[in-house]
Amino acid sequence: MPADIDTALVDEITIPATNRRDMKAACDLQFELKGKDLERLRIDLAGVRGGRVLDQIEADIRDARRSAYRTVLFSGHVGSGKTTELRWLMRELETVKEGQYFHVVWVDAVEFLDINSVQLPEFLVALFNAIVEDPRLRPMVGLSATAKKLWASIRTWLKPIGVELELGIPAGIATLKAKVKTEFGLQGRMRERLHERVTELMTDLSDLLVDLRIGLAKQGVHDLVIIADNLEKIVFAELDHHGAKNTHDLFFVEQLPTVQRLHAHIILTIPVSLHFTHARLRQVFLNPTVKVLPMVAVHLPREPSKPHEKGVAVLKALLAARVDTAILFADDAALTLAIELSGGVIRDLFRIVLESLSLKPAMHLTVEDVENGVRDIVSSYERMLQGKAYLPGLHEIAACSCFPVGFDEAARNALLHSMVVLEYNGEIWYDVHPLARRTRAYRSARPDTPAA
Repeated sequence: MPADIDTALVDEITIPATNRRDMKAACDLQFELKGKDLERLRIDLAGVRGGRVLDQIEADIRDARRSAYRTVLFSGHVGSGKTTELRWLMRELETVKEGQYFHVVWVDAVEFLDINSVQLPEFLVALFNAIVEDPRLRPMVGLSATAKKLWASIRTWLKPIGVELELGIPAGIATLKAKVKTEFGLQGRMRERLHERVTELMTDLSDLLVDLRIGLAKQGVHDLVIIADNLEKIVFAELDHHGAKNTHDLFFVEQLPTVQRLHAHIILTIPVSLHFTHARLRQVFLNPTVKVLPMVAVHLPREPSKPHEKGVAVLKALLAARVDTAILFADDAALTLAIELSGGVIRDLFRIVLESLSLKPAMHLTVEDVENGVRDIVSSYERMLQGKAYLPGLHEIAACSCFPVGFDEAARNALLHSMVVLEYNGEIWYDVHPLARRTRAYRSARPDTPAA
């Protein structure tokens, strides 16, 4: 939903929330911080996960010379708070600093695409859709001959597959967006029609960006930045064709680097597993800035019984910004357990709260209530892990906080993508998610204790 018609949560309920209904709203997994909610509820976690990554990205863009456009590859696990941090970066870039500010085009992959299968042609169309829907850019699009030419081409290309679109760009874009999200297989058929027309799409989009920059410059805007969020949620699957090993290699490594030819500052979210092909990313992208948003550590490396006191404290503050933890939990032990079991995954912390509240609506959650609340989550990990050949390797990862030499690449990618294994900062270390550790599958794969 466009930000300009959203109702801020802080205007709707009392924050921190003090009753069950409001607590559920404040921890809703679909709730995205933006606008007033972003200003009120975001907690700066830079001190516990790798330093001031956002400041570095912002400075790199602000200090770039004209036409020296930056490409940022930004990754992290699903649920790590990437969208919140990118929304904050957008806010900072659109703030006047040293007489300079930018306009940010926000492209949400989940909003514009079927993430079960994404390739370059439909991503370029999604970018055009986002530009058209941008309130500030929409009037400029209406005056752009390039935009009209591009839209006429898209209508012509898609008509043979039964996609009838309005002549007017805004109405037609709304229709196309709805069709992609509701008509099974349409995105794949679009891809087939547009695959041979990528060069033309790129050329027209580049020319359109020139038109938009001219219009923005007249309003005092320094330049344009594109943020493509949620691309890392594109479904990971092994491939036996296309020459790529999997869907992520195909899109992110073989196709996505093409967008650098748009000549724009662009920030792309990528799967955390791709950082194991860091050298390859730097080969296919031209001088990219590569940044990772790791999880917040809740225990020390290789010592799961020793809490990371600063990380736990920051997550307590994050949750307390949304809900009254003195009402939600019976004591600090229950709150601390919820944080430790989350593994530092912000989304999982909220999920633990929601699951526990559903079982005990009266609140005042005890340690036992939190234990009950995680059972269904543990069960989902159980179903995921049962029978997997890599289970013994999880114990090696837990022991060394690393992926052992020779660890299967496909298994490593799957473990990171499914968040069975999490990445943390500092020296960069890995660990098995605390809830995955609780599964019977994990316990049964534990190496036998050597005989005395």
